[in-house]
Amino acid sequence: MAKRFDYGRMQGTATRLLDRFQQGTVSLKRTVTVPGENEWDPPTETSETWPLKAAVKRVDQRYENGVLIVETVDIVTFAAPDTVPVITDTLVIDGRERAITSLKPTPAAGTVVAWKAVVAV
Repeated sequence: MAKRFDYGRMQGTATRLLDRFQQGTVSLKRTVTVPGENEWDPPTETSETWPLKAAVKRVDQRYENGVLIVETVDIVTFAAPDTVPVITDTLVIDGRERAITSLKPTPAAGTVVAWKAVVAV
């Protein structure tokens, strides 16, 4: 019988490597808007941030589904944080807040080893 691959161990390895080679200061920010108690009350916003062990790579052109895309974006690879990131979160890179345009876990199923996010420049 074949031995199963230990993704939990791989997650630890990815976290150690991204911590060792991390670039700048990167954090995940989630802002939640709560409506006022009455309709005339203004909504309240709360934000929570998580520091990330991450590497940032600038890309000017890339292939997606066999089509050449020419645009400047940053690809951020980060270790699995304490919370599951969602596309509506933002990444704060060296103090500058960036919108996430694509967010993918690696691997796509099972224990997540790392995340890859594409952010607008």
